[in-house]
Amino acid sequence: MKKGIGLLLFFFFHSGHCHDIRIAVFEIFEGSTGLEMRISADRHNFIQTLKTEFQDSYCEEMFGKITAEYLLNKMAIEVDGHCTSFEVFGIEYSDENIFIQGTLNLNLKSIYEVKMTNTFMIDIIKGHDNIMKLKLNDRSRSFRLNSKRTSTVALYND
Repeated sequence: MKKGIGLLLFFFFHSGHCHDIRIAVFEIFEGSTGLEMRISADRHNFIQTLKTEFQDSYCEEMFGKITAEYLLNKMAIEVDGHCTSFEVFGIEYSDENIFIQGTLNLNLKSIYEVKMTNTFMIDIIKGHDNIMKLKLNDRSRSFRLNSKRTSTVALYND
């Protein structure tokens, strides 16, 4: 009996390390100069995606430019009818993740509607999800986008 429980516990604790979670988190928030966004993604998967998408032009020296171009092609965010343009101002790395930060180049006092389309890595990494976290108007909301649902609308009614 103890041996069976031991084996069960072994598989329970070690199975979590065997599964690759294919997820990126996009957090939109009101920064000091307007709307900003932070992106957290798996470093290996993101680099693999960029190498696939930019086969002829991928190189470490162009990483920032290629990242900005990829995000421009894979995301569309419209706030209260205003199209945003994501401008990257920082990229940081950890052993397993990449963190991208930038501005959406939009400054609004109050937000009523956010339309989001996001196909980030879903066509390259099977089973990939994108979590859109909105911290706007003193309210937090989250939405999951993936190959089955690439866009959504968040309404903020006062």
